[in-house]
Amino acid sequence: MKENSTPRYSQDSGTTPELPVLRGSTLYLILVVLGSPRLLWAVLSFIGTAFRRFFFDQYRYRFRLRPESTNKPEIRNVEHPLDAFIPVRYESIGLYLNFIQLWISSISYLRRCLGWSFNTDISEFLAGLRRCYLDASTVYGQCLSTTRRPAEAPSLRYAFVYAVDPHLFCVPSLHVLVVCYTYKKLEGLLRARDDLELFRPEFEAVKARALAITESILYVRQHSVNCIPTALSMLSVILPSYDELEARAFLSGLFKNDDDISEAHRNEALAYMLELYDRVAGNGLQPAERYGAIVDFLVSYEEMCSLTACTDIPDALPS
Repeated sequence: MKENSTPRYSQDSGTTPELPVLRGSTLYLILVVLGSPRLLWAVLSFIGTAFRRFFFDQYRYRFRLRPESTNKPEIRNVEHPLDAFIPVRYESIGLYLNFIQLWISSISYLRRCLGWSFNTDISEFLAGLRRCYLDASTVYGQCLSTTRRPAEAPSLRYAFVYAVDPHLFCVPSLHVLVVCYTYKKLEGLLRARDDLELFRPEFEAVKARALAITESILYVRQHSVNCIPTALSMLSVILPSYDELEARAFLSGLFKNDDDISEAHRNEALAYMLELYDRVAGNGLQPAERYGAIVDFLVSYEEMCSLTACTDIPDALPS
């Protein structure tokens, strides 16, 4: 049951404003966390893992890729010819950067509506989100992956991305892992409370935003078509409810409303992503089998343009 009368989107208003679930208060969630030692520990554990496995590890690998370094880590350019069919939309960088705010806003909104009883659900949510970073790091540690970005940042927001992200962890995409984990995990938590139908509009809004963010990773040229199905195949291990049917349905919804992509090109891209998902998922559900298949895909991937052929490392690495 909802604890208070938090305003919700009215379908009778004649407009389609952004639902409050996408604008949950970060400050409110911080105050809730500070008032609960259990939640504080869960948040600190997640932040520590995200910092270590995403930021620290990337800069450590970046250091090892210097020309004078020995024992360089393996790295692959994972661009695919199908990427060219996806239009460049640098204005989508704001949406791309929204992947963290999506889960923060969602759980903040639900906590305000459901009250203290949702604290346990938040802890469970954060534990699974932390595992997304941990499991992805097992692949990154065996083979780095990247794509070519513009030599100069097209905007200030891009400059921020360039400054904090060495761009060595493309496959699997953490953006896709995080946003798809968010909507599917929230669905499970709400269903367990018998509250899913009560929050159906909010859930659908979070899922639609996850789809849009996933599209944005290609619009802004931070990822390739290879990065999406590999992430979904990993998520099926982390969150078993994200099964083959869910992955196929999600992939089939990509770029459905983009008039700048021809139906033939969209179908070709979707067919490739579905085939890659099946190829990886067909190796079993155990982490060693599924994640090993992702590493094998990377190591054997036939690059469109190898980094050393494009230009010398480290300048070949996206700036």
